[in-house]
Amino acid sequence: MMQFGKKVNFRPLLISLFVGFIPGNVAYVFFQNGWVGLFVGLCFFSIIFFAHYYPELPELFSYWQFDGETLKYNNMASPKKRLVMMFFPSFAKMDTVKKSQIKSVKLMGDVKNQTELPSMVPFSNAYSIFYSRLSMMKNPVGIEITTTDDKKIYLNAARDYAYDKEKTVKEINSFMGDFSSLKSV
Repeated sequence: MMQFGKKVNFRPLLISLFVGFIPGNVAYVFFQNGWVGLFVGLCFFSIIFFAHYYPELPELFSYWQFDGETLKYNNMASPKKRLVMMFFPSFAKMDTVKKSQIKSVKLMGDVKNQTELPSMVPFSNAYSIFYSRLSMMKNPVGIEITTTDDKKIYLNAARDYAYDKEKTVKEINSFMGDFSSLKSV
């Protein structure tokens, strides 16, 4: 079974709660008012949870798997489903597409000519924290699938490509080989 990406977990919720908790407590101590602390904490929580993680969820947690006959993926197109994934990740159901329902497969991105990022050494720690995310942005790699009912599905593989290029290219080639009889681009 081939697996790409990372499953949605509690990280967005926990980090948002932590980031909201600290300034909320500081505001509570400074103003000696629980409502002010709660308001400040909710503001910081909302900024991280809804302004950062909500739009970035498909890029950071694009999980999909293929077992030779069935493709399962996290469909985050619906805003309601994305919120459910963020609050209750274990209840999120993966969408399924059978191999017989796939009309065409297209490789998106260039796996041969990759953009190299500069070394992290001369930069700050903040840069090194986002190194893999920057690599994902510079090297967008994925697969676009068109189903028999003309629905387009984009499966992101940039995260795996950023961490292990050789293994990812090998698995993408294997995936594309399973659909060699189809119209591949």
